[in-house]
Amino acid sequence: MTVAEWRALIEAYLDGRLSAEAFMRRFSDAWRASSVAIPHAIAALQPHVEAFEADVLAAGEEGVVNDDELRGAAERALSNLAEEQSVYAQTFDRTRAREDLGRFRVQMAGCAGAGCFIALAWLALCLLQIVFVSEWVQHELGWSAWPSAALGFVLAFVPIVGNILAFIDATEIRNWPTWAAAIVFFAAPIMTWITGWQRWRKFGR
Repeated sequence: MTVAEWRALIEAYLDGRLSAEAFMRRFSDAWRASSVAIPHAIAALQPHVEAFEADVLAAGEEGVVNDDELRGAAERALSNLAEEQSVYAQTFDRTRAREDLGRFRVQMAGCAGAGCFIALAWLALCLLQIVFVSEWVQHELGWSAWPSAALGFVLAFVPIVGNILAFIDATEIRNWPTWAAAIVFFAAPIMTWITGWQRWRKFGR
């Protein structure tokens, strides 16, 4: 039973909605069937319920045993149960806050570390692509370094076009292996973009 269910049972007895004997039976059944931790207030009440049950059995008749002691114990249990729940809730909140803060720190540290790596990888690919596209412009058009760099900077950021020109420069001018150029100028940019987008969806909302 939950704390709320224990409280409801005790209140039903104290309000007169349950007789002492009916409360005794329901309490005993709940005590035996409980599979979770029993609140201390309920554990303190149990001996009084057990003693009352023994008196009822000894009397051999219901309604003749005085339940003043049981009622007093139930009232104390109800009061202690409220205090116990309040203390538990405050302790739980503090503990949960510390746990949440710890998880937040770990999560943000991981996010920041991976995010920095992705950003650096993307920056390195962009710079490399600018250099290779600028070199291709200079080689193909015969321009000097500065005009080639200006046009290469613009072309490098044109989707697909910049990747293709950098790939051509790497394979035809610098004699890179085709697979290496494909990884650097096609596979790597796609992977960094997908990874960054996924992390934004996960942590940016």
